[in-house]
Amino acid sequence: MKISDRVILPLVGSAFQSGKAAEAIEKIEDKELAQIAQGEYYFFSAQAEKCVETVKDYLDHDDVMLRLSADMLYTFANLTLGDPQAAQRTREDVHQCLTQAMQEDAAVNVKAACLFAFYVISIFLHIPPEEGTPPLQQYIPYLPIGQRLFAVSLLAHEIYLRQDYAKAKGVVQGAFLMADGVYPISMIYLSCVQAMCQINLKEQEEAIRTVSQAWEWARFDKFMEPFIEYHGLLQGVLEVCIRKKEPEMYKKLVDGVLAFSRGWMKIHNPKMQKAVTDLLTPLEFSIAMLACRDWTNQEIAEHLGLSVNTVKHYVSGILEKLQIDKRDKIKEFVNQ
Repeated sequence: MKISDRVILPLVGSAFQSGKAAEAIEKIEDKELAQIAQGEYYFFSAQAEKCVETVKDYLDHDDVMLRLSADMLYTFANLTLGDPQAAQRTREDVHQCLTQAMQEDAAVNVKAACLFAFYVISIFLHIPPEEGTPPLQQYIPYLPIGQRLFAVSLLAHEIYLRQDYAKAKGVVQGAFLMADGVYPISMIYLSCVQAMCQINLKEQEEAIRTVSQAWEWARFDKFMEPFIEYHGLLQGVLEVCIRKKEPEMYKKLVDGVLAFSRGWMKIHNPKMQKAVTDLLTPLEFSIAMLACRDWTNQEIAEHLGLSVNTVKHYVSGILEKLQIDKRDKIKEFVNQ
């Protein structure tokens, strides 16, 4: 494995002001690394096809940082484009890089980058890491600060999935204290996880403030991808924050959510993908997520800024579309 003095996902690791992503890319003197950063920009701004075209030539590059970065971007872009097989192939390549790095006792920054890439893919796809995979926490200190913040968002997400919402929220808050500047991409992901925890802790107002701040970091560069990935888990907060204020951006977000969800379901639940991604709108899906967590119609209405009767109407429509007769059966479809 070639020793590299480059970094993984350079744009993720860049501190810059909202709306200045293009300038941040221009400042990267290494042309190949700048190309990866451009691929990152395309991915995080929900331009999956451009992302794939930009990074595909780096998938078998002998520089491990370029290769891992390309693998990660290619995985998620192809998920959106409806090619889960390509997404899974690049996950396998990341695992091979990780195995080789550990067997060859590569430099610690290379091991950290390999683990970072592997955990990013595994956690977001809800695919458990292979047995014997070293813990990410052990190598986080060897990542640059921007990538470290992103890695902490993964750990917090993992804790969230174990339903320890207060602990996950605390991990995110600790990460923000660690930051020495504004790293928009990492901080958007951290904020999404924090909002998810706040929602489940019934801290609706705090969740709205958290997502609103994340949207301010995202909107000028059109970094919609984090919100696309986390839309379902944000359980309607995006609708509260941007649906009426920025309808055009919201429409693009909805299109991205549907595309990403179809790809995700092709991996995890192909038999149900039509029921979930083709029959329910993103707003209906958000209501379904809340309903299957035993929220009352009144709580859902207050959370989404709707009337109770409107929520009742949506719930009835969800039951009809999913062809079920009881509210508690919704979780069989959306609580994946």
